[in-house]
Amino acid sequence: MISVRHRRWKRPTPLERYGDQLGRIVERHRAEAALLAARQEAERAAAVAENAMREAQAANKAKTEFLANMSHELRSPLNAVIGFSKVMMDELFGPLGEPKYEGYVRDIHESGRHLLRLINDILDLAKIEAGKIQLDEQLTDVIETVRFCLKIISDGAEAAGVKLLVNIPPDLPMLYADEQRLKQILINLLSNAVKFTEANGEVRLSISVNEQGRFVFEVSDTGIGMAEEDLARVMEPFIQVDGSLSRKYEGTGLGLPITRSFMELHGGKLELKSRLGVGTTATMIFPACRTHRPSVPHILQDENHAG
Repeated sequence: MISVRHRRWKRPTPLERYGDQLGRIVERHRAEAALLAARQEAERAAAVAENAMREAQAANKAKTEFLANMSHELRSPLNAVIGFSKVMMDELFGPLGEPKYEGYVRDIHESGRHLLRLINDILDLAKIEAGKIQLDEQLTDVIETVRFCLKIISDGAEAAGVKLLVNIPPDLPMLYADEQRLKQILINLLSNAVKFTEANGEVRLSISVNEQGRFVFEVSDTGIGMAEEDLARVMEPFIQVDGSLSRKYEGTGLGLPITRSFMELHGGKLELKSRLGVGTTATMIFPACRTHRPSVPHILQDENHAG
C-alpha cells in the first residue's frame, strides 16, 4: 500500500503579505510614471509638430500672397516687351533694315508671349491658393466663346498638323459663368490636347446639355495619352507625367490644376480619362443651375478649324 504524504499549505506571514502589497504598489506607480512620461513626450511632440505646421502655413500664405500681389509688377514689363516687339514685327514705323533683325524681333515676341503665359499660370495658382479669385459671372454665349477660343488655338494646331473638330448643337442655351475663366478653361484644355497630339492627329471639342440640364464640355484627342495611375498625378501643380515630357513639351504643369480649380469655383467638376498611346478625354460638367434658356440659334458645324 502506497501512502501519500500531503504537504500542508503555509499561510504567509503578515510581513510577507505587506511586502507583496508593497511590490504591487511600486510596480503600479512605475507603470503610471512611465505612462505619464510617455503622454508628456507625446504632447511635447504634438506641440512641436503643430508649431512647425503653423510656421509652414504662415510661410506658404506669405508666398502665395506675395505672388498674388505681383500681378502688375510682373505682367506690365512683359506686356511692354510683347507690344513693342509686335510693333517692330509689323514695321508700323518703317522697315527694320537688316533682315536678321526680323528674326530676332520674332523670337523676342514669341519668347515674351511664352513667358507671360507661364507667369499668368503661376499667378493664377497663387491667387487660387490665397483665396483671391472671384468670379465675374454673367450670362455667356457659349458659341461665341468657342469661336474666340478656336481663333486662339487654330494657328498652333495648323502648325502642328493637328485637325480641330467641333461638335456643338445649334440650339444651346446660355451659360451663367465667368466668361474670361470659361475661355481660359477651354484654351487650357484645347492647347494641352494639341500639344500632346502628333501630326495628322485630331482634337475634338463637343458641347451638350445632358438630361439633368447640365452643360457638358468634352475635349478629346488622339494624342500620346496617359497610364491610368498617372491621371491623379497630373491634377497636382507642377507635375509632368514623365521627365522626358518636360523636356519635349513646354509648360509648367499648371493647366489642369488651374482648370480644375476654376471648375470647382463654378460648382462644377473636371474629369479625365486616358489610355496610353490612344488619347485623352477631358470632361467639364457645370451644375444645372447655370443653364439658362431661351437660347439664340447659332450655326457651328463640325469642321476642320486647323485651316
